[in-house]
Amino acid sequence: MLVRVGFRVPALLIAILASLVLVTLVSANSELTGTLGAIAGMWFAVHQVPLSISGTALGVFPLLPTIVLMVVVARAVHRVSEEFPTRRELGSIFAAAVLGPLLVTAVALAVATDASAAIGLSSPNAFHAFAWVAAVHAIAAAIGVVMGGWHSLGLAPWVPTWVGEVVRPTMRAAMVLIAGGAAVSLAAMVASWSTMEMLLDAGNGFVGVLGLTVLSILYLPNVVLGTSAVSVGSAAHVGEASVSLFHTAAGPLPPLPVLAVLPEGSAQTTWFLMLVVPITAAVMLGRDCARRTVDVHYAMSSVWLGAAALGILATVGGFAAGGNLGTFGTVEITAWSFGLLTFAWLAVVGSLAAALTAWRGGSKHEDSLPEKTVRTSEQPVLTPRARSVDAQQPADTPPVVHEEHALDAEVIDVPEAVDVPTIAPEPEAAADVVEAEVVDLAAPPTSDVEEPVEVKSTEDLPVKPAERSD
Repeated sequence: MLVRVGFRVPALLIAILASLVLVTLVSANSELTGTLGAIAGMWFAVHQVPLSISGTALGVFPLLPTIVLMVVVARAVHRVSEEFPTRRELGSIFAAAVLGPLLVTAVALAVATDASAAIGLSSPNAFHAFAWVAAVHAIAAAIGVVMGGWHSLGLAPWVPTWVGEVVRPTMRAAMVLIAGGAAVSLAAMVASWSTMEMLLDAGNGFVGVLGLTVLSILYLPNVVLGTSAVSVGSAAHVGEASVSLFHTAAGPLPPLPVLAVLPEGSAQTTWFLMLVVPITAAVMLGRDCARRTVDVHYAMSSVWLGAAALGILATVGGFAAGGNLGTFGTVEITAWSFGLLTFAWLAVVGSLAAALTAWRGGSKHEDSLPEKTVRTSEQPVLTPRARSVDAQQPADTPPVVHEEHALDAEVIDVPEAVDVPTIAPEPEAAADVVEAEVVDLAAPPTSDVEEPVEVKSTEDLPVKPAERSD
C-alpha cells in the first residue's frame, strides 16, 4: 500500500510526460538523443522548479498541470486513508506520499545533470527542487489525509462547530473570485480577438498553432489569477508591462496568444466595474455565514476566518503564478497586496452583509422554531386511556391520572363477550357492568393508583351506588 501511494502517481506522471516528449520530437522530426533530459525538465516544470535552459532562466510555468497533479494526489491519499484510518497508518501514508516523489526528484536531478550537454538543460538547484516537490505533494497529501481520517485524527473535539461550517461559504466565495476573474479574462480576449489571431498565425503551420493553443490553455490559471488580482486593486506585471485599475504601462511581451488579455491602451474608468467581483464574493460569504447561525458574533467570526483563509491562498497563488521569463524579465503578481486586498474586501464587506442578514433574518429564524413543551416532574402524563375515561366522567368525579411509570404496564385482554364500561351511571345497572381490565402497575409504593383485582364473574363484585367500578 505504501509503495502504491508513494510511486503510483509519479509513475503515471512520468508516463504521460514521456508520451508528450516523444510525440513532440517525432512530429518535429527531431532526434531522440535528449529524451530523458526533456522528461526530467518537464518533471521540474510541473512542480514549478526554476530551470535554466541554454543559459536562459525560466521560472514561470503553467499552473494547470500542477493543480491537476495536486487533485490526483489528494484523491488517491483520501481513498487509502479511509481504508487505513489509524493515526500510525495515516502518518505512514503521508510520509509515503511525500518521500516517493522526492526519490523520483533525486533521479531526475541526476538525469538532468547527465543530459545537460545534449539539450542545454542545466540541473536546477537541488534545494529548490526538493523544496518545491515536497511542498506540492505535502499540501495535497495533507488535504487527502485530513479528509479521509478526520475522526481518526481526533480533530473534531478541538475544532469548534462554527469553524467547520465556514468551509462551504469560503469555497463559494473562492469560486466567485475565480469565476469573476475568468469572465473578465474572456471578455478581454473577445475584445482583443484580432491580436490573438495574429499571435496564433505566428505558429507557422498546424503543429505550431496547436502547440501555442495548448500552451495558452495551460497558462490560463496564471492569467485568471492575474485578472483576479487586478479586480481587487492589486497589479500584475509581465516584464516592463504592468496592469492595474489605476495605471497601465507598455512593454515587450512573449508571443503567447493568451497574453492578448493585456490592454493595449491606458486605464479606463469602466475598469472599476471589476470591483463587482470581490464585492459579490464578500456579500455571498457574509450571507452564507449569517444564515448558518442566529448569533451575529459567530457569523462575523466566520466571515473573518474565511477572509483570512482566502487572503492566504491568494498570496500563495500570486507567488506561484510568477517567475523569471528570460529576456522578457519577471512575470509576477504583487502577491502581498493581492492577499491583503482580498482579505480586506471579504472581511469588511462580508461583515456588513453578515450583520444585515442577521438583523433582518435572525428574529424570523428564532420565531420559526417550534415551541417546546417543558414537562416537570409535577406534571402527570395522561395516557389515551386516561383521557378517554376523563372525558366520560362527571364533573364531580376526580380524574384518573396515570403516572409516567404506568407506560410500562402489562395489559391482559379479557374475552370479547364481556362488556366493559368504565363508569356505572346508575346503581341499578351497576350489577350488569364489569370493569374487566387487569393492569399490572409497576408503580412505587407511594403511588395513588390502587392495585386492581382480577374478577372472575360479575357476582363477586360489590356494587355501590355512587362509586366507580375500578
